[in-house]
Formats: sequence, structure tokens, C-alpha cells
Amino acid sequence: MHKFKVWSFPVAILILACAGCAFVSLDLGSITQMQPFEERVIHEGSKDKILVVEVLGLIRTTNRHDSFMPKQGTFERVESVLDKAKKDKKIKGVILKIDSPGGGYTASDLVYRKIQEFKSSRKVPVVACITDQGTSGAYMIALSSDYIVALPSSVVGNVGVLMPSVSLGGLMEMLGITEQTIKSGKFKDAGSPLHDMSEEERALLKSIVMQFYDDFIERVKTRRPVTSEDIAVIQDGRIMTSVMGKKLHLIDEVGYYEASLKKVTELANVENPTVIVYRRRGENRGGFYTWP
Repeated sequence: MHKFKVWSFPVAILILACAGCAFVSLDLGSITQMQPFEERVIHEGSKDKILVVEVLGLIRTTNRHDSFMPKQGTFERVESVLDKAKKDKKIKGVILKIDSPGGGYTASDLVYRKIQEFKSSRKVPVVACITDQGTSGAYMIALSSDYIVALPSSVVGNVGVLMPSVSLGGLMEMLGITEQTIKSGKFKDAGSPLHDMSEEERALLKSIVMQFYDDFIERVKTRRPVTSEDIAVIQDGRIMTSVMGKKLHLIDEVGYYEASLKKVTELANVENPTVIVYRRRGENRGGFYTWP
């Protein structure tokens, strides 16, 4: 008895075509390796340079390797950019371009510290420009700058910390599912979605959130000219427009890229600097407002 195999038409053509062809070996290793940064010029000017450092999207320390092409987390990328910038003595200032809703507290703190370290070691000014979102952890990063500009349509603030939690206890009871977690101590599974949170667990986790929150508020008080009246509004974690943010002293100016460039140029005491950004080979070229 004959056994028949059924192929789709494109596959059949491919098999016939390859029957008399030599195969080409591809080195996928070179494709999947992280590409080096290239200097892209946004504005051509004098020999003095202003570097645009981008903080975009969800803030993470590292990135999950769940795609074919390698990616970096926010902190990894900023660290790589600033390590490259250290070697260029022509860089006289930084525009910190921010478009992010925030992210991990640790990642935000690390980026904040990295920018502070670069600013201190190189003795250069940093001006933040919030283009769309500069909230929560992204606003914390903006606090590392000497001056904050935000577009008229951007949102800022959302100062605070949250620890998301849900309870499936009621649903499990309806389905006849019983939790039987074995734990070494009564707080080992605090916050587990498998049971309703006890008052002791809630108090413990709330104390952790409030410790991080107090640190965040202290940075706002240290880095911004806020009043006690400002803090009374800011501390509830609300998100606000750039105009509202300026009234509460969270930002210095409502404006565009040009305003941030003008300010960093003044602070750096340079004239008509060349504005550059580091992007990897294959990433978007574009102008200031584009994403890689």
C-alpha cells in the first residue's frame, strides 16, 4: 500500500526548488547579539554636544529574554548610554527625555542614582523634558535633573508607591478549592492571592509601602521647591497635567523640546551645541520625539 503525504503548494515548490540547490549557512549569533550604540545627530551645531538620554516605557532593571532580538531594561540601557558618554569630553549637558508611566521602584531608584552620578562626575547640567507621561517612578527619575520641562499635553506626578494584590479566596470557596500552603512562618505568604489578607498581613505590607513612599516624598522635598501646601496635595498620589504640576512646583516650565534645549544650553554655558542621541544599529533615526 502506498503512503501519501499531502503538502501545501508553497511547501511543495520549496522542496522541489531546494532539491538541486546548495544551502547557505547563516550565523544567527551575530544577528541576536546586542548591536553597538551609534551617535545620531538631532541638531548640527558647534563642537560642544548635548546628549539626549531616553527613559521610555515601563521602567525595568533588566528585560525578559522572551523575544528573538535581545533587548535591555531601562536601567541597563541608561547605564550603557552613560558609560559611552563618559568617553566623550565634548558632551557638556544632558536632556533627559522622559515618556513613561513608571515601573519598578528599584529600577527607578537605580536610574535616578545613575544620572546623579554622571552629573556629579562630569559636572554637567541635566534638564528633564517630559514628552507625554512622567508619572510615578518616571517622575522620580525626573527629580535627578536640575530643571524640569513638560509638554502642555503631558501628565506628571502620581507620587507614591503601590503593591497590587487580589484575593481569590471567595472564588476558591465557591469552587470547593481548599488552600493547603505549607509555610515556615505566619507571614511567609503575606499577600498571597490564595487567601484573604489578615489585618496583621495588611499592616506589615502597608509599612513596607509607606517606607518607600516616605523616601519618595523626601526626594520631592529635597529636589523641588515645594511648600507644605504643595505636599498636602501631592501626597495623595494624584496624576496631574503639566500646568497643575507647575503650580505645585513639581516642574519648572510648561514647554517643548526647544525650551529644554535652551535651558540646558544656558546652564552649560555653550552656544548652538550639537544635539545627539545614542541609538543602536537598526533602531529608528527620527528626531527628538521619536522612539527607538
